[in-house]
Amino acid sequence: MAVARKHHYVPQMYLTGFANDKDQCFVVDASTRKAFTVSTANIAAERDYNKIEAEGVPADALEKELGAFEGAMAPGIKRIRETASFGENGKDREDIINLVTLLAVRNPRTRDDMERLYTELFRAMVGMPFEDPTRWDAVVEQLKAAGQWPDGSPVDFEGHKKFVEENKHKLKPHQNFTLEMELGAAERMYPYFDARKWQILKARNDSGGFVTTDHPVCVHRPGGLNHGQQFAPGLGLSDQEILFPLSSKVALIGRLEGDEDVVEADLETVARFNATVMGYAMKQIYAVDDQYYYTRPAPHALGKGSTLLQDPNLKVREDATHLSKLADEISGLSVIEAASLSKMLEDKWRISSTISGSAEPQDSSH
Repeated sequence: MAVARKHHYVPQMYLTGFANDKDQCFVVDASTRKAFTVSTANIAAERDYNKIEAEGVPADALEKELGAFEGAMAPGIKRIRETASFGENGKDREDIINLVTLLAVRNPRTRDDMERLYTELFRAMVGMPFEDPTRWDAVVEQLKAAGQWPDGSPVDFEGHKKFVEENKHKLKPHQNFTLEMELGAAERMYPYFDARKWQILKARNDSGGFVTTDHPVCVHRPGGLNHGQQFAPGLGLSDQEILFPLSSKVALIGRLEGDEDVVEADLETVARFNATVMGYAMKQIYAVDDQYYYTRPAPHALGKGSTLLQDPNLKVREDATHLSKLADEISGLSVIEAASLSKMLEDKWRISSTISGSAEPQDSSH
């Protein structure tokens, strides 16, 4: 059986809520400044995004498991879209929480932030022993005492320091580690989303409908970049609000307080909602067609999907993670603290295959 290579980070099951009767979405791409209509099969996907490397396990095993999980959620999601309710006794609410959680923690923006964090962390760690020979000697003695230093291997300071300096830029987290961290984060984040009161917005027929993006869960992060201000004035999230478009006709707002009721959304409300959601996009905005609306700064009139490419606020939005402070803190760890941290990350990291051809550090004392 062929191994699946195209993996969606935004499920097709979800994207169908913003597709026409041919299962196509109208897409505006900020990175290419182009608009086009395309099948849901060909958007919000990357090659081998969920690929795992484990002996005896198919590379697409996780992708298939996620597909099965999404398939199990699909009937409940469909019912919420059609009825604008969580069903009798809220029986479909759990499906929404599962979907929001997965989309919030498993996306390229979050993955890139996490990989940059751990890459900087590990590069700082491997450079720590070479701040001075005394520290290096202490590390070697500790590893020998633990039986982790190969017999007969060179221990010279300069040789190992040179090797690390020449190769540490090649360090990166193994994808297995990244996937493990994402799945763990999903489990931990579920209660965070479940604790919200989810109000359902039902778009009026004359509102133009809701849109979604390649980053559909809009979680405001205090002190961070508020992507929702890209198309100001937008809806403007408070620290307790999460926006999630579910289809062109139904959307949700999660709050810590309030009622889980249903509210009819007029054109202005939908336009404000869309402006915030669009501001959280990484590169692409998805809709049934180009007839949706979004708010723009005063004194401008409402913007429309058909003219979005001419809007100067349409930009690629990526977070810039600043990790210099973290690197400074890591470099100040003691040898014991560093060893504990190193043990925690053991087997989670690898030097990229480009190192395999590099020479081993030589003992410069000869």
